[in-house]
Amino acid sequence: MSASDRSAPSPLESGDFAPAFDAAARGASFKTALETLLLALPDDRADRLMQMLRESRGAWFPMMHASGGELLFVGNALSGSITPLASSGFHVTVLDPSAERGRFGQLRNDAHAPGATQYVQGGLDARLPFDDKSFDVVVQEDGLPDKGGVFGHAIGECLRVSRGEVVLTADNRLAYKRSSGRRNDFHIPSPLEYAQAALSPQRGERTLFGYRRALAKSGFAKPRAFALYPHARDFTHVVGIDSQRPALTIGPMEKKNRVKLAARSLGLFRVFTPSFALIAARREIAHLRPRMDRILLEIAQKTGEPVPAIEQLVGTRGNTAVIHTSFPGMGETEPRGRWTLHVPLCPKNIPQLELHYRSLELVRARFPSVPVPEPLYHGRVDGVWLSCERRLPGWTAPQISGDPVKVARMLGDASRHFATLIVRAPAVFTEADYEEQLGARFDLVLEHAAVPSTIASLKRMRGEYRARFVGKRIARVLYHADLRAKHVQIAADGSVVGYLDWGTTEMAGLPYFDLLHLAVHERKQEHGCSAGEAWRIVRDRTELRDYELAALESYRRTVGLDDDTARAIEELYPVLVAAMAEKNWDYSRPRWLHKQFGI
Repeated sequence: MSASDRSAPSPLESGDFAPAFDAAARGASFKTALETLLLALPDDRADRLMQMLRESRGAWFPMMHASGGELLFVGNALSGSITPLASSGFHVTVLDPSAERGRFGQLRNDAHAPGATQYVQGGLDARLPFDDKSFDVVVQEDGLPDKGGVFGHAIGECLRVSRGEVVLTADNRLAYKRSSGRRNDFHIPSPLEYAQAALSPQRGERTLFGYRRALAKSGFAKPRAFALYPHARDFTHVVGIDSQRPALTIGPMEKKNRVKLAARSLGLFRVFTPSFALIAARREIAHLRPRMDRILLEIAQKTGEPVPAIEQLVGTRGNTAVIHTSFPGMGETEPRGRWTLHVPLCPKNIPQLELHYRSLELVRARFPSVPVPEPLYHGRVDGVWLSCERRLPGWTAPQISGDPVKVARMLGDASRHFATLIVRAPAVFTEADYEEQLGARFDLVLEHAAVPSTIASLKRMRGEYRARFVGKRIARVLYHADLRAKHVQIAADGSVVGYLDWGTTEMAGLPYFDLLHLAVHERKQEHGCSAGEAWRIVRDRTELRDYELAALESYRRTVGLDDDTARAIEELYPVLVAAMAEKNWDYSRPRWLHKQFGI
């Protein structure tokens, strides 16, 4: 591999960043520069870039010992891991041989964590350009640097320049599946492919034992190991390898996979899991509490409850680390210490989680018949911004997908509960109401629609639908705006235990959309179809089951919504979804509305 190849700005190509750099030179914000770049890229490279930028890549950070200090990040300067590290107390030096990646990454870093990062071009040489023990933490992301990767140094160099910890994320030589680097795009190799990769790994992948041996050095304790599952490039769970916690979520749907359960019970998870995160600490600090333990201790002191243990650590698609806790051996009947922590991994999630926390307080005070978690605390703990709430029993509703009896009970409960969230009785919908509730949403979606035919359709719809709303009597409701099955906690029989994730709440919105959104996503979940296909099933009503029709009709009747207005909301569902996304996403995904719904 030549030096020019090793400094290419993967996953993009040389020159790809030019539209973003030009936008930034004209004074555009990083968000605008990124959206300009995504619009200019082919879909495949845009998808790979978005996946690389996901801040959930760094969801493992609370498992380290350090709470701050000097941190060296050796890896792709675009990596989303940099943002949560820089936002949680570290001053981050980013080492990357690609000047283009480094320049664009620094635009992002300056926007997300001003003054907390610096970029250094380099890493091709056998020796890192830093003195011994220069950093409190060194993070080497995406594999051993000297085994077919971009960087020229050996892992021993990371150990040399660290005075505290070294974190290595790497693929498993014996992994049973791989990620392409695009979201939800995994490949399970054939037996021949698997044997070739295991015998002659292209990027120097090792087994857990091999990585531990590579990290073995005098002065360092045995590295703690975690699995990044299902793959380091696209993971949700950080799973303990040396201990049973944090654990992999095993719900009713996962229990149907007997091969997976058998392999896990036989201890094969650590052998075949796709990726690892290993944390090696110098002996003098290895015995200290990890940061996660200190966070739980401080929350226990603030709430007056006993200190629990972490049960699961999940990096969400929305770039938040969700941490569930409990007491080992205690069931769901013991509420103390059963917490759910939300840790924002990117800046835009902090105000959303503040809104979530306030919304929980509001619903519990004003609508006590609607079950939501009990808010316990929010603010900074050990330098990490988080919110903490009482963890609800049961499972999220995707675990009952395809079970008509349980889904019927869940939809019936949701219909009844959300029909009570009226904040303003039905009143005549005026021109001003239309502009506030729908016109502004059309304008927001139009701003980012990108596709000429989509823009033309939206402009036409904006005018045509005015007559469907103005003059009607329409109530206002507390508007969740993102009610999906994964945000509904249910009991074993499908009855609703509580509604989660209120970070997109609006205090007075249109009725009906929340339940409609839940029905569409339930169909999407069950059939594995696109959002557009699921929407058309619900919009057309011809293929809906009796319990789906009953839940939607019951809601409309309770809130006093006439059928024509309800059908208009059904038809406008893609616009309302897109507006919610544009309002709450950290950046726009160009052509999203066109690709998802064909508008």
